[in-house]
Amino acid sequence: MNFRVIALGLALGLGSGCKPSAGSSCDKGEARCVDAKTELACQGGRFIETPCHGPRGCSLTAQGTSCDFSGDKAGDACSTDDEGAATCPNKDGMLTCHGGVYGMLPCRGSKGCVNADGRALCDTSLAEQGDACHDESSKACSADGAQVLICKEHTMQRFYLCRGPNGCASAAGKLSCDTSVAKVGDACDKKLEGQAFSCTPDASAILVCKGGAFTIDETCKAGQKCTSLEGGTHCAKPTP
Repeated sequence: MNFRVIALGLALGLGSGCKPSAGSSCDKGEARCVDAKTELACQGGRFIETPCHGPRGCSLTAQGTSCDFSGDKAGDACSTDDEGAATCPNKDGMLTCHGGVYGMLPCRGSKGCVNADGRALCDTSLAEQGDACHDESSKACSADGAQVLICKEHTMQRFYLCRGPNGCASAAGKLSCDTSVAKVGDACDKKLEGQAFSCTPDASAILVCKGGAFTIDETCKAGQKCTSLEGGTHCAKPTP
């Protein structure tokens, strides 16, 4: 969602005799508006100032204190208690609170970033190396369809190459990588140890997944070529 609403009882529970400020003690979920564009948000038992640069700013509603952060920028402060709060300022990216600051996550998939039913939905089925990410070990196809990327230490990094003609594709939330063609040393899924086979680019040998990388399993005899079909990968004479 692109704004936070803190329960009215908590917002008023600080009492009128003492005006809170940054550093004042608070209970998780408490908040106050400092002005039309600034909120005091509770973080670890102490108030911090956070911006509310969206058009609705910071206001007191019937439901409680509301902070519209849809206009905030990457690097602006947010409470660690609001981890995961997110909004779509545009179709290309999602602004999200992570580790006490807002950051922009690219939404390169065809659906982009959409605010719907109070939630920000980001299509991360496509990515580029170096893109920011939050969900460790989540995977995506590279934008050029040549490889699978994986989220490690909050950055999308190369995982597998997809040298086969179908490349990397994502449909209905499921990712597929065509490894029917591979080079010796290309990474492979250790779960497919001894089960995943590929042809070398020149079709001179069959490779097998072993120890997390493709290695030569069989060198094709003279006059034969490696072929990878639904029935399996094997060496055979080329069909005229």
